[in-house]
Amino acid sequence: MKRIYRLTVALTKSWLRSKSGIFFSFLFPILLLLIFGMVFGEQSVNFTLFVQNQDVGSDGAPTELSNTFIKALNSTGVFDIQIVPLNVDAVQYAVQKVGRIRSPRILIIPRGFQDDALNATVTARITVIIDTFRYLMEEYGQYIGEEYRENMEEGLRRLEEWNESMPKRVGRVVLIFREGDQAAATIKGVVMNVVSTFNSKLVGVKDPVKVVEEEMGGKVYRAVDYYLPGYIAAFIMTNGVIGLSGIVSDYRRRGIIKRFATTPLTKFEWIMANIIQQSVLALLLTLVMVAFGWTVFNIYPRINLLTLALIFLGALMSSGMGMIVGGALRDPEAASAAGNSIAFPMMFLSGSFWPLEIMPKPLQEVASYLPLTYLSEGLRNAMIYGDTAAALTSMLIVMAWAAVFVAAAVMLTRWKER
Repeated sequence: MKRIYRLTVALTKSWLRSKSGIFFSFLFPILLLLIFGMVFGEQSVNFTLFVQNQDVGSDGAPTELSNTFIKALNSTGVFDIQIVPLNVDAVQYAVQKVGRIRSPRILIIPRGFQDDALNATVTARITVIIDTFRYLMEEYGQYIGEEYRENMEEGLRRLEEWNESMPKRVGRVVLIFREGDQAAATIKGVVMNVVSTFNSKLVGVKDPVKVVEEEMGGKVYRAVDYYLPGYIAAFIMTNGVIGLSGIVSDYRRRGIIKRFATTPLTKFEWIMANIIQQSVLALLLTLVMVAFGWTVFNIYPRINLLTLALIFLGALMSSGMGMIVGGALRDPEAASAAGNSIAFPMMFLSGSFWPLEIMPKPLQEVASYLPLTYLSEGLRNAMIYGDTAAALTSMLIVMAWAAVFVAAAVMLTRWKER
């Protein structure tokens, strides 16, 4: 253990002498968090509107009026309409589809929408006729013969009785938002404009259709909440893959590893010292990023045993990858290029910087095979969302990847150069 400790300290001192290493390990991720957090921190990703049309006929097909209303919404160009199946809970369906960074916006067209809207339309038109008759009677009744006037009054009375007997319901559409959704007012305004146009075309008076607004439970997460754990995961990966691969290849080229082999130091101790050094670096990066996020953006992430376990496993996984690359390539420049070729595509495809939902389907499929995807999701679930079950699932996957990479690094590391 003493040899591992001393080698870890030596590796850490060597890293501290590198100004570029310190910059890319700490200052660069902080700059990214600051820039992205200030530019996009309060914005949602887009105006996806989940629509569940419950107004269907006996054949299961949507009614003509409800279908026309959906087409009117779609024609605005503001919404990406996602149809919610009838046999699911609309809110749960939307939450699962958008993830936690995006606030789901849901519009429900209840059963009876067409009947209620048409009844309201007829009632509104009859009301216009009644008001017209009353105006004629008041203004021109004296010029109408008594017999005709009595007939008109009787007809007016019957119209009023019939109108009073009609249901007083109107067609409703229900908008559901999370409390505090900053885009709610904008989306509601667009929907209200569509409803207003729809009403005008239906009847031209009053409102046979109206919007009912509801709130759904749950916290709205800002984009900056999403960025913090993603950046931590991404730079744990890059520090291990790019930084460690360069160190290992440089030590091989300079013959330092060959000289290590002539000392009591074992290959296991050498590998463990590098892993511990990367784990300490990952923990420091996490603490610095959390402190910065708390100070600047009022982010309050959870730092618990699950978070620490994911950080350690992420460092273990990235160390294994870095030692594989460094062991395969003797030239530090080639190792650095190879490390960049591995780390940077993973950073941008893994969902660390933006939600996977906005990426094309083929890239989402690629992301499902990337180890960084599960490290980012695990840290996000553990630190921000408090979803222990999801974080544990991600942790098991990261653990499996770490075991594979470390085992491969042990097998491929040449302790005695040929």
